[in-house]
Amino acid sequence: MAQPRVPSSVFGSVGTRTFAALGHPGFRRYYLGQGVSLVGTWLQSAAVRWLVFDQTASEFMLGVVEVAALMPGLLVGLVAGAIADRVAPLRMIVLMECGQMILAFLLALLVGLDVVQIWQMAAILALTRICVTFELPSRQVFFYELVGPEILPNAIALNSGLFNATRVLGPALAGVCLTAMGATGCFTLNGVSYLAAIAALLSIRLDRRPRAQPHANFTFAEVLGGLHYLGGARRMLALYLLVTFFGVVGMGYEAMVPAYTRRVVRADVEGYSILLACSGVGATLGAIVVASLGRQRRKERWAIGGMIVFAGFLAAAALLPLWLDPAGPAPVRLSLAAACLLGMGFGAVVFYASALTVIQLAVPDHLRGRLMGIWMIVYSGSVPLGALWTGRAALAWGVAAVMAFSALLCVVVGLVALATGVLTPRYRDPAATLGEQPSAHH
Repeated sequence: MAQPRVPSSVFGSVGTRTFAALGHPGFRRYYLGQGVSLVGTWLQSAAVRWLVFDQTASEFMLGVVEVAALMPGLLVGLVAGAIADRVAPLRMIVLMECGQMILAFLLALLVGLDVVQIWQMAAILALTRICVTFELPSRQVFFYELVGPEILPNAIALNSGLFNATRVLGPALAGVCLTAMGATGCFTLNGVSYLAAIAALLSIRLDRRPRAQPHANFTFAEVLGGLHYLGGARRMLALYLLVTFFGVVGMGYEAMVPAYTRRVVRADVEGYSILLACSGVGATLGAIVVASLGRQRRKERWAIGGMIVFAGFLAAAALLPLWLDPAGPAPVRLSLAAACLLGMGFGAVVFYASALTVIQLAVPDHLRGRLMGIWMIVYSGSVPLGALWTGRAALAWGVAAVMAFSALLCVVVGLVALATGVLTPRYRDPAATLGEQPSAHH
């Protein structure tokens, strides 16, 4: 398929290069609609966590709900990736967005009727995650078909920036909406926000691409094609393992932010919103930095650097009680904690966006959906496991001690990866050519 071209003037400066993908009208429409929807998503996410902790006062229950919200991706990730290599991506994305909208309205109804229970919230979040898991591999294929390989790294980074920029507005609105309208209002607004994304997607037209498959029927070997590729691609396998480690050891802190807000920072729901918003600001800055790199090589070093930066600010947040008198001024505690979360958000997004760019540019086209399905498995499994063990450990050691331990492990593993060069291109050898030719595992 002929890929859309962007005028060379787009790359004439750092500023225009940073936003190159927005020069494509289809991507621009997608970007606007998705931005509205993501504000609602973060609004609901913040409201769910606060509601769960308000009802249970348990860090462990925060971890349990986080597991329910993300773990189902483990069950359907391989199938979702294989389907993404078969079906039109736009159709799958629209269908899954509709499913998420219905579930958001259902959650609003249960909370509004005051009959919602923790297990019901967990079940709705689990079904939502299944929709997301089927959508995201198709979304990555959609990006490739929409903007082409030249602008793909920029589109990935801008999408990550949008995802995290809405973390600024969403949690800030959560504090206002929880006070003014309660959790019901938050969930209702999330449902309405999906209409913008669906309308934008329906306005986009893609050239039809042949999706020939070696088998007329859906086969088990086809589902496992991505795993077969990774078995021979040492560099890609190492990168996926590093992403898994980071999710389990580092990102579990996200589920602990309500507990960190109350027990360490000693703030209320307004302080919670400020901390989440600052994390979103840092994440947005990180995505902008990655977007400005264009097709610059050695993005694996940026991934490792992002993890180490994240770990440094995570350690600073954990050691906050040692710096300040617990009876000291509350605004000082909140300001320092906010600065730490800003740095953590920056480092985390530099890591994830750089890692995803390396993968997208290295994998063969006919396996793209399946490898993105494995990405969803890695993320959907690692982050909730991190939330679960962090919540459990926090009951015994305290939130700050667990955060400090996680930071130490991230620094050690990041330095080992950098010193050994396990992510450098020379580790790509056998699979770089294996994946380029269709095989029986296609």
